[in-house]
This record gives sequence, structure tokens and C-alpha cells, in this order.
Amino acid sequence: MKGITAKDLRGNEPEELRSTLKKLEEDLFKNRMKKVTNQLENTMLIRNTRRDIARVNTVLAERIRQQPATPKEK
Repeated sequence: MKGITAKDLRGNEPEELRSTLKKLEEDLFKNRMKKVTNQLENTMLIRNTRRDIARVNTVLAERIRQQPATPKEK
């Protein structure tokens, strides 16, 4: 399985990114459980999933920074 690229993620809406992030975190949890029970054959899946999560978080942070700052009311 090939990982997600940041280039692909930049076209997505923030809500899509959040749903992708949730799915990746669930996958990471499942893979960790499989590893503990010795059912995970490819341990690189954990590392790749963590990196994909980091990519999604990076693109999400970029989106948040791009939004115009709202002035604080006094």
C-alpha cells in the first residue's frame, strides 16, 4: 500500500482532512493491537500510518494558518 502524499491532501477540504485523520488514527490503533497479539505481519504499517497522520496534521495546520485572522473584540 502506498502512503498518502501531502500534494494529494492539499486539494481536500478541512472536514475531509479531519475524517481522513480519524480513519488513520483508527487504523493505527488496530495495527498496534494486532502487533501486541502477534497478528501483524508487516510492522512497517505502524510507521507508515504515523507518517500519514503527520502529513494530514501538517496540511490541516497550513489550512488553519491561511484563514484570515478575525479581529478580537474588546
